Amino acid sequence: MGRTKNSSQAEQLELGKKLQQFYDAGYVNKKQSITFAFYKGIASGFGVFLGGTIVIGLLLWLLSLFGQIPIIGHFIHTLHQTLQNK
Repeated sequence: MGRTKNSSQAEQLELGKKLQQFYDAGYVNKKQSITFAFYKGIASGFGVFLGGTIVIGLLLWLLSLFGQIPIIGHFIHTLHQTLQNK
């Protein structure tokens, strides 16, 4: 298993060197590459925000279903009041 990992790392290092040579040779438009990276970052940030919002919403909805359970009910009631006051 260790041998496979080392050969894989060597292949990745070789690929990285080839990609750097390709980039340095001018085959890649640097402005277009930076613009693409910028848009990729914006899309990634939006995806994290949207996914987090959905997960938190589903979690709060799921917790609201447990309002009648004795131990959790008090916590949910307090959380619900806090959210309504803001």
